[in-house]
Amino acid sequence: MEEGIRLQKFLAEAGIASRRKCEELIDAGKVKVNGEVAKIGTKIIPTKDVIEYNGKIIKLQKKENVYILLNKPIGVVTTADDQFDRETVLDLVKVKQRVVPVGRLDMYTSGALILTDDGDFVYKVTHPKHEITKTYTVTLLRNSFK
Repeated sequence: MEEGIRLQKFLAEAGIASRRKCEELIDAGKVKVNGEVAKIGTKIIPTKDVIEYNGKIIKLQKKENVYILLNKPIGVVTTADDQFDRETVLDLVKVKQRVVPVGRLDMYTSGALILTDDGDFVYKVTHPKHEITKTYTVTLLRNSFK
């Protein structure tokens, strides 16, 4: 017997938007399950239920996830969308998949950063309950704090 998944997770995996944004779309009545307007908390079985977003049927495509290791330069913001219109890490990569940064690096920091479309990977690496140890090496320029 197939186990259900949360509707917003399904929509995010289908590339509609982030999970939080998908919750907003569900609240706005833009998502239907089996012809009825969906509610937050709805669980679905993707192979059995018919999911519609803005009148279009949504199906998950079998896909290979994308993982990008980026050397983030100083001055670039680690976010998917910046409210101040600064250059973001997503501006540096050109892929058709919707990728997100795994973790964060300060705008004035450079270093290795992973970008991916694998939401489960992001969750396992970034959520505190998984207790993933991270090590940072910091190099300061002499006299930089005068």
